[in-house]
Amino acid sequence: MRGSSGWGRSFVDADLGTRRFAAIDDVADCAAHVILDGLADPTRLAVMGRSYGGYLTMASLVWHPELFRTGVAVCGMSDLATFFAETEPWIAESAAHKYGHPVRDRELLRSLSPMSRVDELRVPLLAVHGEHDTNVPPGESEQMVRAARERGLPAEMLTLRDEGHEFRRADNRRLFRRTAADWMQRHLGP
Repeated sequence: MRGSSGWGRSFVDADLGTRRFAAIDDVADCAAHVILDGLADPTRLAVMGRSYGGYLTMASLVWHPELFRTGVAVCGMSDLATFFAETEPWIAESAAHKYGHPVRDRELLRSLSPMSRVDELRVPLLAVHGEHDTNVPPGESEQMVRAARERGLPAEMLTLRDEGHEFRRADNRRLFRRTAADWMQRHLGP
C-alpha cells in the first residue's frame, strides 16, 4: 500500500497531501483483490488498523461503505483538524508534511477526515485507544464513536487504562485482542 516503508522513498511519499485519497482507495483495491482471488468472502469483510491504519480503517468505512461489514480502528485519527490541535507539537510538525499544513491546507484536511463523511458510515465500529495517548489523543476515537451512535449504528469504545499510543501491558494487550476478536465474531458471524 502506498505510504508503506520498505519499497523506497518514492513509495513512502506516494500518499502525501492530495494523494492520500489514493491510499484510501488502496484499501478497497486490496479487498477487491482478495475477493477476486477467492481468498475472502465479500459478505464477511472487516477492516482493522492501528495508528495511521486506524485512520485508514475509519476512512475506508466512510469512503467505501458498501465494502466492509465492520471495522476496528485502533488509535486512529478521525478528524485531522482536531488531531493537529490536540497532538504533541512535534508530531503535528511532522504530520504536516504527510497530511497537509493545519492552516494553509485546512480544506484538504477537512476533506481527508473521516468525520467529514461520517454520514456515509453504514456498519458497526469498534474504536480502541490508550487513555494517555498523546500522539493521537483518545478524543479522535471518542468523536467517531459518538457520531456513529448518533446515526443509530452499533459503536463501542475500548479505552485501555494506563496506556499511551503503544499498548505495553500484557493484560491490556489480551483485553484488546479478546475484545476485537469478539467484535469480529459478533459482526461477521460464524
